[in-house]
Amino acid sequence: MGTAVAPTSLFLTTAEEAALSERLGRWRRQPLSPEELAQLLPRVADPSLALSLAERLGMAGPEAIQLILPLCQSQGISIPLIRALGICHHPRACEQLLDWLPEAGPLEPQVLEALGCWGNLIDFKIIEDALSAPGQSHRLAGLTLLTFRNRSLEASEVLRLTMPLLNDFRAEVVVATLKLLQRRNEPAVLELISRCIRLDALPGVAETALQALGCIGSLESCQQLISLRSQLAGTVLEEPLERQLKAQVRHRSWIERAVRP
Repeated sequence: MGTAVAPTSLFLTTAEEAALSERLGRWRRQPLSPEELAQLLPRVADPSLALSLAERLGMAGPEAIQLILPLCQSQGISIPLIRALGICHHPRACEQLLDWLPEAGPLEPQVLEALGCWGNLIDFKIIEDALSAPGQSHRLAGLTLLTFRNRSLEASEVLRLTMPLLNDFRAEVVVATLKLLQRRNEPAVLELISRCIRLDALPGVAETALQALGCIGSLESCQQLISLRSQLAGTVLEEPLERQLKAQVRHRSWIERAVRP
């Protein structure tokens, strides 16, 4: 789907955009109505200002869909309108985003991210495709979508989807995957998280894995932490490990007995 461009004569001047930006900075004292935001959005050339207007329009709530959809039809797909649809949380916003998805091209990651709050409703294949795509933005969006299905899926299915991501060469993807896995407590998940606690791990990954085990807070996750003590003694990961053990208030007595010489 192509993007319509407003005639040059309809765009705000640089001075007008600057004044509008200042007006947004005084939002509490001088807010713009959703109707005003919708009228101004197609006339703004500055991408960051257009995004700010779209976010304000989306924040007007589900009723703003009546103003956003006509813009989608007249302007076509754009980052500001994708953001407005994702924020307004109206079911028809989800429909519009799904209509755009097959033809989104380079904007596909933004569309997937905007679909985040509907992760429990959209076709599961969309999530699988996002997670298996090579791009970082696709994978991060896929993890956001998977969050809404995480509790309803079997552990084996979650592991099938996330194991390749734990081998990603980008720390951001691995960290986001660990944060999703920390909402589970199955032995296979705990073991997978523990494998990420290595001195040669990507920056922040081992620390995040330790935090994940700490956040799970079960006796089994405590056992995983205890099992790492000798391996991490005297390393940079020893302090983060001990910090997580100290935070396990529910299992403090068991931990004290386990670490006692």
